[in-house]
Amino acid sequence: MIDIVLGSPTKIKIILTLWRYGEMNVSELVRRMGSAQRATVGQLEQLVRYGVVEVRYIGRIKLYKLSRDPAIQHLAEVLATVDQALADTTH
Repeated sequence: MIDIVLGSPTKIKIILTLWRYGEMNVSELVRRMGSAQRATVGQLEQLVRYGVVEVRYIGRIKLYKLSRDPAIQHLAEVLATVDQALADTTH
């Protein structure tokens, strides 16, 4: 199942961005990720369906945040640590 949940760079970027910056709408998420909105929305919807990302509504506005589940929080922390370690070795 983890290969389906984490099977794309966009999903990993979504998880990392929400972990680093917290709750935000799609426009802000796309801006911070530097990605295409269409691709991001599709991957984001899958992460919501799997329970990795939670949605909160304020009127018609959807705000997304990483699940509060400790396993998801730990996964995001590990991904961020590995991402940083890899970035450090390539510079």
